[in-house]
Amino acid sequence: MSNKINVILVDDHEMVRLGLKSFLNLQGDVEVVGEAGNGREGVDLALELRPDVVVMDLVMPELDGVQATLELLKEWPEAKILIVTSYLNNEKIMPVLNAGARGYMLKTSSADELLHAVR
Repeated sequence: MSNKINVILVDDHEMVRLGLKSFLNLQGDVEVVGEAGNGREGVDLALELRPDVVVMDLVMPELDGVQATLELLKEWPEAKILIVTSYLNNEKIMPVLNAGARGYMLKTSSADELLHAVR
């Protein structure tokens, strides 16, 4: 069994997923094991793969980050969800933290900050 941190990426922007995947897969201890383009796919993929960390966008089609977090944690309470968002205001952030996400990062954060949060 691998000692790597298994991660799935849930973001409706392919370029964001591609960038995060490229960076995370360069790390010796992290592996992106799946990707989803919306909240519905993200919940289904997380329940199927049971990764160590779900890195999820806040604003997406089908299910937003809040609804996806609520649904995922209802089915799998141990899930560790890290929200990555471009929104700084509390009206956007507090609902997802209240829903059970472990934390959030701004998309303007450095790659090292994101890696630290995933680890």
